[in-house]
Amino acid sequence: MKAFMVTAACGIVLALAGCSGQVGGTARGLFIGYVTDKTEEEVIAKVGKPVSVDPATPTTLRWTYKKKTFDPDNQSLVDNETILIFQKDASGKFKVVQVIFG
Repeated sequence: MKAFMVTAACGIVLALAGCSGQVGGTARGLFIGYVTDKTEEEVIAKVGKPVSVDPATPTTLRWTYKKKTFDPDNQSLVDNETILIFQKDASGKFKVVQVIFG
């Protein structure tokens, strides 16, 4: 019985060690939930500052994050880029309206 427990424990440790390092960042679905319809300040508070900010137009912003998300439906591969598209709402605040994974 003791040998079985030791073997089972070793198997669990090896299985977990084999998974380490594959996943980095936040799952896509969670990330979308964190940022959708949020202001710039709310996004920074939840997921941090972007690598780059591009004011596409006076009413649109494009924020780029690097290796911030992963795709749980595709072997948890890390996305090279995650892009947030902000647009001004009726009150004049920028809010996230779209998330693009790439």
